[in-house]
Amino acid sequence: MIHHVNPHANVAQVLDNLDAIRVLDPHGMLDLTERFPDQCRDALQISRDFLAAQGAPARPSSIIITGLGGSAIGGDLVRALVEIGGDVPVIVNRDYRLPGFAGPNTLVIASSYSGNTEETVSAYEHARDLGCPRICITSGGELARHAARDGVPCCIVPGGRPPRASTGYLFIPTLAVVAASVDLGAQCGLNAVDASLGHLDELAAEWRRENPVSDNPAKELAVALHGRIPIFYGAQGWTSVLALRWKGQFNENAKVHAFANALPEQNHNEILGWTRASQQSSIWSVVYLRDPQETEDQPRIARRIAVLQAVIASSAEQHEVWATGDSLMERLLGTLYYGDFVSVYAALLAGVDPTDIAGIDLLKGEMANLNGNGR
Repeated sequence: MIHHVNPHANVAQVLDNLDAIRVLDPHGMLDLTERFPDQCRDALQISRDFLAAQGAPARPSSIIITGLGGSAIGGDLVRALVEIGGDVPVIVNRDYRLPGFAGPNTLVIASSYSGNTEETVSAYEHARDLGCPRICITSGGELARHAARDGVPCCIVPGGRPPRASTGYLFIPTLAVVAASVDLGAQCGLNAVDASLGHLDELAAEWRRENPVSDNPAKELAVALHGRIPIFYGAQGWTSVLALRWKGQFNENAKVHAFANALPEQNHNEILGWTRASQQSSIWSVVYLRDPQETEDQPRIARRIAVLQAVIASSAEQHEVWATGDSLMERLLGTLYYGDFVSVYAALLAGVDPTDIAGIDLLKGEMANLNGNGR
């Protein structure tokens, strides 16, 4: 990844202290991050075994992937890939109910890592009431019990980790189901994921904790963003999905506010927010997630980014993250993976446990008390 940073050695020292990392990361979020390529390998095998046992779903007229948070980001990635190579509309639903068009010809994929996400369980029940064919992806919980009750195919993935550290287990089975239902093309299917794993191994070796800040781009960018509010910009398509992913990872792992938007939409409203930004933006940093193909495939987007950078230049620090890899899937998964590393290193710099989600747990507890059913 290529970006523009100026690391500060006194801040960065903690990231080169392996003993300090073990203390700051007691639940092993960095361990899970480093093992992401192996998670993808496992998820590929699980997905292929599931399809071999269940067979391909009937071709639907539309697909709804319903989920929240870390369980939904895999659906967002699949939707972006379908927009490139698919021939059936896919939407991602983050609600208790499905949209009005859902019916017997709509395939509903219910994704909840824990199986207990109340919105997803509710949407699954709504899909059943509407007569939608359903497939579940989960590690267990109430969603798995509902699927067993209804005779609905359920792809069971390993549990016991945070959903945001389980993207391989959620994205790859979702992609497998969709690719079995519609024509995605060679660059967007499971074989493309398989072919990208060597690239992920190389990135894991480059960004691992043992590599010092001076030789570790993920640590460098985390240092550059330390103490700042990041704003992530992508272009319409998969980089916009990853801008949202990077935002969520900074929210959950580093416990900081972060924001995301996508071009060209950003150019029609948010760009004017930079008019008076100098009064507000002393700790803002903008990170552009970029694809080397954009100059060729989307030259007008590339030009828009250049103009936007000029508009922002006097108001905030700016960084560019250029995706690496020969294939679309390598660039997509590599950029996703980079954000995971950077956000965990940002948490360690801030002295916070990247795994802790006390605020979310509090909210879930209050909701369980409200409805009395523990969901």
